Amino acid sequence: MALRPIEPDSRRAWVAVVAAAGANGMAFGTAYTFGTFFGSMADEFGSERGSTALLFGVTLLFFFGFGTLSGPLSDRFGHHRLLAVGGVLFVTGIVLTARVDSIALGYVTYGVGVGVGGGCFTAPLTALVGQLFVGSRALALGVLATGNGLGTLIMSPLAERLIEADGWRSAYRTIAVIAGVIFAAALPAVWVRSTTVPPPGRREGPMSYAFLSTPGFRALFISATLMSIGLFVAFAFIVPFATDEGISSSGASRLVAIIGLTSIVGRLSLTNATKRYGVTRVYQAALAVQPVAYAIWLVAGGSYALLVLFAAVLGVAYGGFVAISPAMLIEQAGMESLGRKMGAIFLSFGIGGLIGPPAAGAIADASSGRTAPIVVVIVILLVAAAATRPLSAARPLSEAA
Repeated sequence: MALRPIEPDSRRAWVAVVAAAGANGMAFGTAYTFGTFFGSMADEFGSERGSTALLFGVTLLFFFGFGTLSGPLSDRFGHHRLLAVGGVLFVTGIVLTARVDSIALGYVTYGVGVGVGGGCFTAPLTALVGQLFVGSRALALGVLATGNGLGTLIMSPLAERLIEADGWRSAYRTIAVIAGVIFAAALPAVWVRSTTVPPPGRREGPMSYAFLSTPGFRALFISATLMSIGLFVAFAFIVPFATDEGISSSGASRLVAIIGLTSIVGRLSLTNATKRYGVTRVYQAALAVQPVAYAIWLVAGGSYALLVLFAAVLGVAYGGFVAISPAMLIEQAGMESLGRKMGAIFLSFGIGGLIGPPAAGAIADASSGRTAPIVVVIVILLVAAAATRPLSAARPLSEAA
């Protein structure tokens, strides 16, 4: 069945946004809740933090890195088919993870299954929303990104309760059922395309990657990669580092939920701020605040109030950064073949995810503490903030042509 053409900025387009936010939110929420499962899995498998965190890193590499393939595949076959295939892989990966008897098998079932499954549709659905709007594009992308924050907000405490009730394996089986229902409900709602975009498979012109060589895109890619290293260290270790300091497991899991909650505030408020200050300035500001957040984490120790402050500041800053990123990409690289361009940016998140958590885990194991990995992250984020300077002078690809 062909995709239904709809007018940009229409009411039906907003229905698609909500559905896409639900599907992406489920995928991101499940992936980002890994820290809640970290302790239980490490204890059962007898693995060190570095090797356990590598499971998270492999998942993120496939989750985001597969966007380099799913973007072009979406342009050719349609985002709806990618959601259908990816949803099946995602649910299957979770179910199989609940049955593994070693961390090595988890790399395959969770890392590849969940990672590739989510990677099939997150970038294409983001591109879809960018194509469905013109006048309200920044707001629509902000709403889509809010789904990711809601997913994290809901999934972290839910996972904690499920684990406490019947163990981490049962928790994953329950999450698989929830994910299946959400993906099935979202599919008919996103079975649309903008009237301004040709149907999949009929989009003319050769596959150009000229955007990769522009200064603006390079700045986006580098800053996103470095930001992701720090972000995923937080998602992987905020729970185990907090419990090391004497915080209860439920209190530690709430910190992940706080990141999710405040990221919603960041996604909506900073998206709105672009109307006054411009996309580039807000993007740069959202990244510049993040080293400050990690400095708070560094000195927090066992102070729950400071840990909450860290989670809140990081949530607002990272939420705004992620919400604005697609608009920055469109501004710098244009709308043509947006799925392919979104896939390239998603790869930067995957690289950061593969590097950050395993490296931080290894450093924590070697130094027997959290201080060294957090200091390294602060330095990396300062470099990331500096990497955005070319964006102020960069000319969008459409103007440079």
